[in-house]
Amino acid sequence: MAAITGLGSLSAAIYWINFKIFNLIPALSGLAGIQLYVIMSLFLSLLYLAGVFVVIKLMPEEETSWQLTGIIILLAIIFRLCLIPSDPAVLSKDMYRYIWDGRVQQNGINPYLYPPQAAELKNLRDNRIFPNINRKDYSTIYPAGAQIFFRIFYVLAGNSVTAFKGFMVFFDSLTLLVLTALLRAYGLKASRIIVYAWNPLVIFEIAYSGHLEGLTVFLMVTALYLYASQKKIPAIIMLALATAVKLYPALLLAAFLNRGDRIKCIITFSATIMLLYLPFMGAGAKISGFLPVYLQNPYESFNLGLKHLLMRLIPGLDYYLLSLMFIIALVIAGLVVLLKDKEGLEVIRYAYILVGSLMILMPASLHPWYVILIIPFLVIYPNPAWLVFTSTVTLSYLKYTSPQGIMPTWILLIEYLPLFILLATGWILKYRLEGSRLKVQG
Repeated sequence: MAAITGLGSLSAAIYWINFKIFNLIPALSGLAGIQLYVIMSLFLSLLYLAGVFVVIKLMPEEETSWQLTGIIILLAIIFRLCLIPSDPAVLSKDMYRYIWDGRVQQNGINPYLYPPQAAELKNLRDNRIFPNINRKDYSTIYPAGAQIFFRIFYVLAGNSVTAFKGFMVFFDSLTLLVLTALLRAYGLKASRIIVYAWNPLVIFEIAYSGHLEGLTVFLMVTALYLYASQKKIPAIIMLALATAVKLYPALLLAAFLNRGDRIKCIITFSATIMLLYLPFMGAGAKISGFLPVYLQNPYESFNLGLKHLLMRLIPGLDYYLLSLMFIIALVIAGLVVLLKDKEGLEVIRYAYILVGSLMILMPASLHPWYVILIIPFLVIYPNPAWLVFTSTVTLSYLKYTSPQGIMPTWILLIEYLPLFILLATGWILKYRLEGSRLKVQG
């Protein structure tokens, strides 16, 4: 327990200092904010991976008490609270779009109708939120569930970036509690929560940048817990809410369905999403917002390992066609899982496989905060390949400091080679071990 307390205390000091670290280390004073972040994140990742190793590999069951779990969660919340007051603009300006969309709705305007630059929204512009919005010439990309939350948050917090981030941290803190309950439901030691609670990617992207994953992951994990508690319809509704905030969790529906209840669950899932979209139907064909452009425009491509490799190996390969192929592959994976009957941990295992497939076959962009979606599954299946990837994916931010904003190939290699090699090695070892067991039994 002393090792965990020590690692956590050192991590807390870094989160507290955050981007002011150059005051303590003058050699860092000439670096850009993104470069400082990458250095901090990588160092924090080393502390994090050491903590995960200590808890999962070195501590026997009898030492992983509720006291240890309490210390892990308390420190995790301290990490997050340290970052809430910071301005998120160094890494991402998405938070400003959330506030803008909430403001637009609070003024009685459908957020899908007009981009921020439109003359119809001129009276809503200010000197704080509007200048920081990305893609002012495009309407919003966020689904209906996100829009409803944006409006609720705006009513409660107004234009406060800090308060919006506080809401995301609140939901992320609830995720820690639900994940702990999920571990107990499956008879796993609660201290495994460290895998999610101390992950620097989760902490920075939610507490510092305020990304929607704070809400999305809470809804997704709650759906998994409700399913484990034999409350299937509420679980499906919760998964639909997660999908309506960020579309990716829709893929997980296949893991929740078994023979005999598929039609009822699909109807429940679809009806929940349609109800959320009803207030925005006046936008007509514009209700998809920026999403079609996002999927089709190769300039929106970001940090795609497998897609980048295929585009390099097959010159002239159409970007949009490859995106469609990846989407079809994900649909096929979903259908394969859909046709299986799943019980207990199998549901989480198949959901984990689907999320992993999504990370590899992401059709448009893989921003670092998207990777948060897989981290709750690592609490139950702590895979070294994905644990390392959650650390190295932060290197992708260096694209914005490179000449002409082009992603250097070495970054993709450092990110994806360990991921693919470790995944392949794990798969080979698993099947060789299973084959050896079959021979012994035979």
